[in-house]
Amino acid sequence: MITLSFPLYLQFNSNDTEERQAQEKLKEDLWNIHFSIYGRGSTMYRTNELYELIFQGIPDSLRNELWLIFSGAIHEKAANINIYQKLVHESSLVKTDHDSTNDEIERDLYRALPDQKAYQHESGISALRRLLRAYACHNTDVGYCQAMNIIGGVLLLYMNEEDAFWTLAALCERLLPDYYNTKVVGALIDQGVFSDYCNAYLPDLYDKLKGIGIAACISLSWFLTLFICVLPFESALYVIDIFFYDGIKVLFQLALTILKENQERLLKCHDDGDAIMILTSYLDDLTDENINANDKEKKIVHLIKQSYMNYNSISEDDINRLRLKHRLKVVQTMAESILQSAAKNTLRYTLFTEYEIKDLFYVFKDASRISLTEATDPKKLAYETYRVGRDEYLVLCKYLSPWFIGEHPDDLAKRLFDVFSISTNSNVIDFINFIRLWNILLNGDFRDKLKLLFIAHMDEGKRREKAITTLLEPTTLLSISTTIDKKKQAESTMTAEKDSSVLEPQEEEAIKLKSSQLPLMNQTEFIHLCKSMYNLMTSDVDDENLFRALTTSSTILFKTGEMCKPYRRLEVDNKNIEQTDNEWTLSFEQFEAAMNAETSIVTWFELSSHRQSLEHRIHNYNQDFLR
Repeated sequence: MITLSFPLYLQFNSNDTEERQAQEKLKEDLWNIHFSIYGRGSTMYRTNELYELIFQGIPDSLRNELWLIFSGAIHEKAANINIYQKLVHESSLVKTDHDSTNDEIERDLYRALPDQKAYQHESGISALRRLLRAYACHNTDVGYCQAMNIIGGVLLLYMNEEDAFWTLAALCERLLPDYYNTKVVGALIDQGVFSDYCNAYLPDLYDKLKGIGIAACISLSWFLTLFICVLPFESALYVIDIFFYDGIKVLFQLALTILKENQERLLKCHDDGDAIMILTSYLDDLTDENINANDKEKKIVHLIKQSYMNYNSISEDDINRLRLKHRLKVVQTMAESILQSAAKNTLRYTLFTEYEIKDLFYVFKDASRISLTEATDPKKLAYETYRVGRDEYLVLCKYLSPWFIGEHPDDLAKRLFDVFSISTNSNVIDFINFIRLWNILLNGDFRDKLKLLFIAHMDEGKRREKAITTLLEPTTLLSISTTIDKKKQAESTMTAEKDSSVLEPQEEEAIKLKSSQLPLMNQTEFIHLCKSMYNLMTSDVDDENLFRALTTSSTILFKTGEMCKPYRRLEVDNKNIEQTDNEWTLSFEQFEAAMNAETSIVTWFELSSHRQSLEHRIHNYNQDFLR
């Protein structure tokens, strides 16, 4: 039975001096008076007097109750009784799907609030671990994101574990939507909104900050951590108190006020380093003890009040209107970044140009029906998280594949999907495997296309997996690229001869060995292969010659399979003698030799992929699906 933690400050309160106790008691008395007049709990009236109480800081003993109410988390908790306990149990079990998330959480546990005594002891660390793992299990779309450890750490200091969980959920899902994911989309959108407010309220300073390149990113960490990482801890609590009460507008108001307070100094700075140093020095000075000289109140309290006096016209409706404007810009920027990443990282697998890879990825991403914010996996690059299912893949084949022809085009397309799907019995294909397949279909030489057909007609998944590695060797792509440029081929050959004559026989031996490692094909598989080739060449202008060539070559191969029965046992290990003895089998080398002997078949494979350009294929898809 797991014991959940109470507010950790009760056990690890290092600042509990007599003076502070007296201040806390005074605050509690004032709040109790307010409760007696205006009610307590979720039905409490929200009045102007309440603002003054919050400005002075909520007493530690009431933060659990009031943060839960002000954030609205009290309603989620009431609607999900005992859910947290179940999530703690589920997240404690070993699950492969959550291993990467748990590893990331584990790395960040001790980085959360290292200066707080609660997180220098195992009891505090364990509570934070349970909280973050439970939330990752509860909301798999968000999982875990850096900065959640800091927010969660603060919540656990002043709230019991279950209340902290529901408050964290409210923060991630409602109060700061899309902030806490691998792409921090919400925070990036709000930086655009903040830039608009800077331009409207502080135009001269905005131009200066934009000129030195930090206007759009200066407050990213402020918003993500609710100022916890940039303000002294006790002062940051004042910000969190008013944030839970008044929402996102508090962050914008406060950030603008900080810039306004430092405007003169910032206008004189020469570079981004000067600006950051000015702001860091100012924020470090906003300690809980520092008193403003004019009104004798704490500097952080004075700053929050000034933010309301100067920028209270900022409303949540106004913020949401500007968010719509900047969401499109952020998504477009992210999309372009993903396109660049996809092109850069898959270029080495193919002979496509960067422009062609981008076009293919754009179509692939559209077919995946996954949004930018949904494509999250901390262990993968953004483009690697996109997947296409079997049905969507067949649609892409219809428009993009030169082999989606004949009377039964789906049959071969499905076989190719099985070869390049992520794993055996998988119903999805990722972009790397998709681009490799299309590279063979559109750029591959005759031998690679034959090998692809041969492998696709192996019925057993494990045999296919073993065989496909030989098709995806870098030497395969190299051999294709060298046929394009004769001059480069000659130069590379001369260089290899000069460097080392010893390497040549080793390379030849390796290539020969890899081609012989393709599993043997049985008679049933060969019949299906012949059917696929006949289907591919149906309705071709030269179909009569092609059918004659296929009939001749397939007849020879059938006889070859029969003739090789007594000798096949010499080509396999002793362990497999019983399985192969007296069975009809065919090797890829025999299949390749027979096909090579037929000029019309060689010509068809070399020309079929060029009858319609990739650009034209993609154009047809876009016309039908991206209107």
